[in-house]
Amino acid sequence: MPMTIYLDVLLLSNLWADYALLRTAARLTHTPLGTKRGLAGALTGAASALTILLPPLPLPVCLGMRMLLALAVCAAAFGIRNPRHLLRQTAVFLAVSLFFCGFLYLLAMLRKPSGWYVQNAVIYADISMMTLLLGTAAASAVSVLLARRNASAPQKGYSLHLRIGGNDHVLPALADTGNLLRDAFTGKPVVICPASAFPEWLRQYPDAESAAASCKGFRMLPVQSVTGQRLLPAFQPEYAAVQRAESRSEQPVDVLIALTAEVGTPAVIPACCIR
Repeated sequence: MPMTIYLDVLLLSNLWADYALLRTAARLTHTPLGTKRGLAGALTGAASALTILLPPLPLPVCLGMRMLLALAVCAAAFGIRNPRHLLRQTAVFLAVSLFFCGFLYLLAMLRKPSGWYVQNAVIYADISMMTLLLGTAAASAVSVLLARRNASAPQKGYSLHLRIGGNDHVLPALADTGNLLRDAFTGKPVVICPASAFPEWLRQYPDAESAAASCKGFRMLPVQSVTGQRLLPAFQPEYAAVQRAESRSEQPVDVLIALTAEVGTPAVIPACCIR
């Protein structure tokens, strides 16, 4: 018996599901995601669901097409400034998609639904909005728990190894899931360091901005904090690495350093830099 596909159900359900999946992927990768960018990615995902209307395609073609479409969805949501980060976000998006689809399928099976149809690796489910809301809410709740568990580990002590002007500096550091600052041009995470941690280096310059301007990749970064928005001088160090307090090996990181006037505070490392 031929299956009737309602485009409004197909597009709206995929729009809602993709938006929830992008929010979950952003939470797990500690990536900021605005509402407009999230909707842009969700609309891309909803449009990609129209491939269910194509003639049946071979399984390898379907899987390859779904991966490319997932990459397009994440590119629309997170941008393409850093290909490595985009691939990581896409991998997490695909993983949570598999988890969500399995959870939603289980929930729907318990409610004995009808109207399920699968073609070209796209699932059409003529289910109630309540089932869809419950499924996304439950999957999102699990992702929140996983993100909180992942965020609890970085609270341990770290040390930050920097090489600036040929000189090595080692600073105490903390990983913070609230530090979502990224450079708008390169997409690199930004580590916030107190300028007082580099007394010998800064002594050569009249101020921290002049010191940062002497390094590669200098720019003034807008930073939003509890005291309001401010501009911090930022630059790219010659070398940067993070080391756990209980570890003997260090992990190189590709970051920018932003200098703040606060004294006696540890460096704040974005949690996405910690493996």
